[in-house]
Amino acid sequence: MLETLFRHLDMVKLSVGAVAMLTLVNCVGLIEGSGGGGSGDGLTPEQREARSDWQNQALPVFRQACVVCHNGSRPGVGFLAGDATDDFALHDKLVAFDPPVVNLEAPSSSRVLQKGLHDGPMLTADQSYSILSWIQAEKSAQATAPTTNGSGSGATVQLLTIPAFAVTMCAAGTPAGSCPINHVAMTMLGDAGAAVPGAEITFVAQKLGTGSLYLNNLSMVGGTAGIYLEHPLFVSRPATGDPVPDGIDRYFNLKLDVAAGKTVQIDGGTASFVGFDPTSMLEIHFKTVTAFKPDAAPGGGTGATGGCKALAMFKTNVVPALKLAGNGNVNCSSCHVNGSGKGAMDITGYDSADDATVLNACNQVKTRVDLTTTNQSGIYLAPDPASGTNHPQKFASADQFTTSFKTMVDRWVQAEKTAP
Repeated sequence: MLETLFRHLDMVKLSVGAVAMLTLVNCVGLIEGSGGGGSGDGLTPEQREARSDWQNQALPVFRQACVVCHNGSRPGVGFLAGDATDDFALHDKLVAFDPPVVNLEAPSSSRVLQKGLHDGPMLTADQSYSILSWIQAEKSAQATAPTTNGSGSGATVQLLTIPAFAVTMCAAGTPAGSCPINHVAMTMLGDAGAAVPGAEITFVAQKLGTGSLYLNNLSMVGGTAGIYLEHPLFVSRPATGDPVPDGIDRYFNLKLDVAAGKTVQIDGGTASFVGFDPTSMLEIHFKTVTAFKPDAAPGGGTGATGGCKALAMFKTNVVPALKLAGNGNVNCSSCHVNGSGKGAMDITGYDSADDATVLNACNQVKTRVDLTTTNQSGIYLAPDPASGTNHPQKFASADQFTTSFKTMVDRWVQAEKTAP
């Protein structure tokens, strides 16, 4: 019900012009730091509405449900740190927080709405509605924002867009390795693309179930100068109706640095986009795209919170599931330790007696886990005989997949999802 509400409310309006040019949007501080909201305050009506929604709808929820844990007392999650009595200081901290927790491109995918049950309570439907209404007001206000934001910092965020492009699909039943590869040139970004010659995003696309898109071997190619990027957002562009952004904003904290001549998988190399019509075109937005930055994010990183936290559960439940063999089972280790699948997911040492070695394998497996929509995790979609993905090994039946593999692995997945 809540997701339906989000989809109904989040009527994302991406202008036609924005898909073909570099757009500057003011994503920080659309609310004035002091003074009234009258006609002499220098704000547009949309900005005043955003200001009102922040103070009267969103801020009370954040103070009631979030500030106790996100006030800076815990490292890495202090998006409400600062003077708790200063409404606008909290606002500016929240909107500017890195990695971002508020997404003005796709309000309903904002991380403050997607967390669910964690160390703190899950937001109620009313609380989520209040926060979402404010973020949507901020989105509307950004179109009327002056060159300096209301709090006086004048900060802007560069939003770059690869224009909508057609996706070449891999037909069901195509042997692994024979699927067509999509090449999306970063030069389509215009001026920014010129700074990253030869860089491109590559992937294999397949239909997943009804009305969803599955990308495999999703990689970033560094080109001749290398490339650094932050926060890509995939958006489906149906022939009619509104654009559909990635509902969980899965790459919200992705910072990827790829040297010249190198290729790096994007966050594990797989992604399932629920609600993306496979026949629709795609476009990709970025927060930042520049030439390679030595040591900015070695090898490509997704933030300090990406590693395994429930190692004991991984050893107890996932390790046995990775070595199943015979009788219609899938033996993951046969390909992902010494075989052709090692380049996609290297689980070497997954059953070692050394915890540090097992942790490396656990981290690899976790890159194939979607902690927001766990059933859409690549670790499940690949061997599931009902998923339609072109994976070389499939369980003999859906029941065998569930009882022999998914039920066990999911105990660890849920532990990772709720880990602080």
